[in-house]
Amino acid sequence: RFEAIVYPNPANGVVRIEGGEADEVIVYDALGQVVKRVQGTNEIDVADLAEGIYLLRIHDKQGLSHTNRIMVTK
Repeated sequence: RFEAIVYPNPANGVVRIEGGEADEVIVYDALGQVVKRVQGTNEIDVADLAEGIYLLRIHDKQGLSHTNRIMVTK
């Protein structure tokens, strides 16, 4: 496991990830459904997501993962 810092939180635009190089980021809504998946970037645009709490599952290139919670506001 690696530690990732996700900011800003709450967010309404681009969320940045620090602490490692993200290979894939999967965003889940409160129901556990995948609402967004991005690869090869440490920035995720959440402006198109509805207000609420989301889980970010961040996978690095070594196969380690970290889960972080963010709040999306408008």
